[in-house]
Amino acid sequence: MREVPAFGIEARRWTVVFHRRAENWFFAAIACGEFKHVSAFAFIPELGIWTVYDVGFRRTRLVHLADTDHAKTVLAHIIKGNCTVTIEASDRHLPLMRAGLFCTTAIKHLIGVRSSALRPDRLFRHLVAQGGVVRDDAGRETTDSGRPEFGDAAGAGPAVADH
Repeated sequence: MREVPAFGIEARRWTVVFHRRAENWFFAAIACGEFKHVSAFAFIPELGIWTVYDVGFRRTRLVHLADTDHAKTVLAHIIKGNCTVTIEASDRHLPLMRAGLFCTTAIKHLIGVRSSALRPDRLFRHLVAQGGVVRDDAGRETTDSGRPEFGDAAGAGPAVADH
């Protein structure tokens, strides 16, 4: 068993979800590009839970789900029709301030990636360039050749049923 740090247990690997639909027409217009929103989820094996992190314009949501069929259904709903990039979290220290609190900057901060991306499309390209593994549920061609299941990577958690 791993030693638990004083601060607690953190997710080691995140699956970043690049949503193709926005909350409303205004957010879709300002996002430009194919992806309109970005959120993330991770499995924490030491606790047997999934954590979902979603920063919206109306509020930030941090949801915890026990590793059950219900969690798999919720996660399948989140990724349906969207594209995901699974990537290891970084322990690097980021600058003290970041430009605004919106979905793209929040996800960059969560996973510890240095990037100038302000829109989801740009963050997608940056994460793929950093070795993120792409899975596109819409069946579209992506720039990455892999299509892993979530359970294939250490710390990613059990496989989520296909939908």
